[in-house]
Amino acid sequence: MVLAAKDYGWEYIGISDHSKSSYQANGMSEETILEQVKRIKQLNLMDDTFQIFSGVECDILKDGELDFSEEILKKLDFVIVSIHRYFNQEEIVMTKRLLKAIENPYTTMIGHLTGRLLRFRDPYQLNVSKIIDACIANNKIIELNSYPSRVDMDWRYWIKAKEKGLKCCINPDAHSTNELMNCKYGINMARKGWLEKKDVINTLPLNEMKLYLKSRSN
Repeated sequence: MVLAAKDYGWEYIGISDHSKSSYQANGMSEETILEQVKRIKQLNLMDDTFQIFSGVECDILKDGELDFSEEILKKLDFVIVSIHRYFNQEEIVMTKRLLKAIENPYTTMIGHLTGRLLRFRDPYQLNVSKIIDACIANNKIIELNSYPSRVDMDWRYWIKAKEKGLKCCINPDAHSTNELMNCKYGINMARKGWLEKKDVINTLPLNEMKLYLKSRSN
């Protein structure tokens, strides 16, 4: 993935495998993710023109707690928190679940906010406006997941979210090197939602992205 990102002319890439509760996706144990962080640090020492940021897509559990402890999460450059189970909760319960995850100090961004899979699964019941407001209040990001069956959060929400000052991260949700180019679907959705370069954090050049993520961890 790193070599492919370099070939595309990128300055950095974030690695965010699933956490342990996502057994369907071979989620990582505590030991595995710590070993990955160690390996990423070693690779970063080999090339100062490219940066690998260590992260995780951490499951939001049924009660809003995160799948890894703060002791693990604080060792990462960024943390995406996402829902992968218990989709049928009522709107008020699902909203409270996400709000609790947003309030975790180590949460960087919310992944595929509404959980939709186009032509396969409807979005779960959620008060999106409350989530947007909570992300802004807690200085969190919402990703624009670029996987073709997701492109989530939808452009209709981004128009008003932008007006409020919410920041976006356009992520490819890539499970192979070819899928890094999923970003083009996210870019198209972002444009449809009136987002500009200044609204999308991963348009930042490498040095600014380093500072941005470091400032969030302090």
